[in-house]
Amino acid sequence: MAFKTVAVFDAQTAITTQSDDFILRAEKEVTAAAHLTSGSPVTGAILQITLDEDEKIKAGTALWVNSPMGNRITSGAEKLLRPVTGVRLKVTDGTWALHIRQY
Repeated sequence: MAFKTVAVFDAQTAITTQSDDFILRAEKEVTAAAHLTSGSPVTGAILQITLDEDEKIKAGTALWVNSPMGNRITSGAEKLLRPVTGVRLKVTDGTWALHIRQY
């Protein structure tokens, strides 16, 4: 899977299975917004987060856990508490966009 390092803002559109892995700075506040762009999902999409270091994310060996907010079938945003080092969107149905902002 591909990865991106987020400076301040980044996004990915047309996600139908899984987004890229977004690498974050653990000391920053992060907001992740998942936007449903098409479809009528039944199970939808879920944000996954990791606390593993950049090298593990890049190598594809990071441990990813589901967000406590659970699956979403409509658009919404989550504020991720520090020290999250990575985020991605796992999609089961529908087409989604993911917007990441760290500050």
